[in-house]
Amino acid sequence: MIQIYKLILLTCSIILFSSCSFVASRVIPLNDIKPPTGNYKVGTQIFYWVDNDREEWFTDIKGDKRELVIQVWYPSNEESDVSTGWIDHPSIRTNAIIDKFDVPKFIAKAIDRVDTDSFLNAKPLKEGDFPVIIFSHGFEGFRSQNTTQIQELVSNGYIVFSVDHTYDAVLTIFPDGRTISPAEQYCYGCEAEEFYEVFIPQINTRISDMRFLIDQIEKLKTGEIESNFSNIMDIDNLGIFGHSFGGGTSLAVTILDSRIKSCLSLDGWYVPIHPDIYEKGLSKPFLHLGQVAWDEAVNYEILDKILESKKSIGYKLSLKGAHHYDFTDSPHLSKLSSSFKLSSDLDSDEILDITNTAVLGFFNTHLKSADYNWLDKIKSKGNTIIKKFNSNKNSVDDE
Repeated sequence: MIQIYKLILLTCSIILFSSCSFVASRVIPLNDIKPPTGNYKVGTQIFYWVDNDREEWFTDIKGDKRELVIQVWYPSNEESDVSTGWIDHPSIRTNAIIDKFDVPKFIAKAIDRVDTDSFLNAKPLKEGDFPVIIFSHGFEGFRSQNTTQIQELVSNGYIVFSVDHTYDAVLTIFPDGRTISPAEQYCYGCEAEEFYEVFIPQINTRISDMRFLIDQIEKLKTGEIESNFSNIMDIDNLGIFGHSFGGGTSLAVTILDSRIKSCLSLDGWYVPIHPDIYEKGLSKPFLHLGQVAWDEAVNYEILDKILESKKSIGYKLSLKGAHHYDFTDSPHLSKLSSSFKLSSDLDSDEILDITNTAVLGFFNTHLKSADYNWLDKIKSKGNTIIKKFNSNKNSVDDE
C-alpha cells in the first residue's frame, strides 16, 4: 500500500523545478476524498489498545505486548470543528516515505491538504441500531486507505472500525509519539515451505488483531470500555472487509470466528492463508471484487476453490481493465495515478460507483436484510464479469 504514497511522491517530482515549497504544495493536483452519498454525517474517534494476552511476534523483546491503533467512524448528526485529513500526523507519516524515496519534504503539505468528510470526536447519534463492520488494510497499508468506502458505509447507517496492523502498516504512530515502521518480512518467489514460514505467523498476527478488535467492540457494547456510541452498535450483525492482504485476512477471520456474519474482499490476496484454514470451508455470504486476473495465478485458484466449495452464497466480481490499487482511495487522489501505474486507465468515478455499489449493496443485503438490487445495478453498468456461486444447487451462474 506504500504505492498510494508513491503516487503523491511521484506527482511531486513533476514540479521539482519550483524552489518554493508553498507554491509547490498548491499546484500538486491532489483531490479530497469523495463525499459520501448517505444521509448521516460521519464522526470519527481514535483508540489505542494493548492486547495484554498476546506477545508481540514481530519483536524479540521479552514481555512486549501487541499494541494497536484503531479508528472508528460512526453516524452523527453534527459536524465538529475539525474535519480529519486523509491521514493523521501527515508530516510524520510523509517523512517516513520521504526517507524511503529520497524526495523533498514539501510533499507533507500536499498530503495535509487531502481532506475527508469525517469529523473528529463529533457526537454520535443518540438513537439507532447500526451494524458494525471491521476493516483490514493491505500489506504495508494503513487504516484509512479505503476512506471512500468507509464513509459511504457510515453515511448509510453503519459503524466501521479499522486497525493499523502494527509492523505491517506503512507506519504506526502511538499516542506517546513512538513510530513503528514495517518489519522486513518478504518472501516472494520462494518455495512453499519458506513462504509459509514467513507469512503464516504474519497472517496469524493479523487474524488475532481482528479477533481482538471484535473482543474490544464487545466490551464497548457492554460498557466495560467507555464510549459514547455503545448504545447504537448492533454487534449481532457484524461484517468484515479488507483489501489485498487485508482481504485474505478478512476471509480467514470469517472462517475462524463465528461472530462474523458476512465478508467482502477487495482484490484479496489469499495465498498466505494456509490450506488448513480455507479447507474448512466458508458457510457465510462472501463477495470478492477485484481485477480479472492476477500475475500470481495461484491466488485465484485458491479463491475459486473456496467459492466452489462454499456452504453459502458467494460472488466473484471482476472489473475489466482494473488494477490492484483501483480498489483503494488511490485512483481518486489524482488523474495522474494511471501514469505511474498506481491505477488503471478506467475512469475513477466509474471505479468508485461500482465499488461503492457492491460494498454498500452486499452489506445491506446480508447485514440489514435490505432489498437493494445491487447486483442488477452493477450488471446494468457493464464492464464487470459477475459469477454467483449458489450452494443450494451447487452451480455457478455467469451473468
